[in-house]
Amino acid sequence: MSNENSLRRNMTRLGAWSYSLGTSVGWGSLVVTSTTYLVQAGPAGSLLGLIVGALIMLLVSRNYAYMMRCYPEAGGAYTYAREVFGFDQAFLIGWFVALTYFAMLWANATSLPLFSRIFFGDLFSFGKLYTVFSYNVYLGEILLTVFAISLVAILCISSRKWTDRVMIALAVVFTAGISICYLASAFSGRNVYSPAFAPTDTSALAQIMKIAVISPWAFIGFESISHRTPEFSFEMNKIYKVLLISVISTLLL
Repeated sequence: MSNENSLRRNMTRLGAWSYSLGTSVGWGSLVVTSTTYLVQAGPAGSLLGLIVGALIMLLVSRNYAYMMRCYPEAGGAYTYAREVFGFDQAFLIGWFVALTYFAMLWANATSLPLFSRIFFGDLFSFGKLYTVFSYNVYLGEILLTVFAISLVAILCISSRKWTDRVMIALAVVFTAGISICYLASAFSGRNVYSPAFAPTDTSALAQIMKIAVISPWAFIGFESISHRTPEFSFEMNKIYKVLLISVISTLLL
């Protein structure tokens, strides 16, 4: 508790939004959109399914906002389970949350080599180590990943204020980048919305529900800012508006 009391209240609403957005729309969202959403449900089915998922997460975020106001500590879901159900249930919740982050860690960490191959070619493809499912793993790409993780860790440790500023800048650039790509595609002269649903044997409703069932994972970014509740520089009664805007922003992107 003494460590929590020493935390500085320097996280603004814009900073909370950037954290929530950044941990919602990552490389997985971009890849899954192409390889899963559009393939299984088409543009219209994907959009409607995502809207249903967003509505579900608005309900979840409403409950999260309530718990964050009741227990403004840095533990997030672990704290809420501990205060309401006790330490045994909190222990289980803590393990589930840890597994969730570990499951996302490898995917986001290995995304850097994937993007480096697209934008930089074979620049980091040196020191081949092994092959997994026809995918070559290189020492250079591992060093790139370790460097990026270390750089972010040093930034987070050295200055929370600059961490927030960098996160806000990245979120703004990310939002602008996706918006520009969308506008370029929408006004390219091609019918990018046809066919509206995937040309499969399943009905339109089934396609929508298939996306709706899996889409809530894309909106869970606000869970990350619940761990920084003691650092909010704004009033806690405004947290739901931040979560609301972050879910809507994630849906639009």
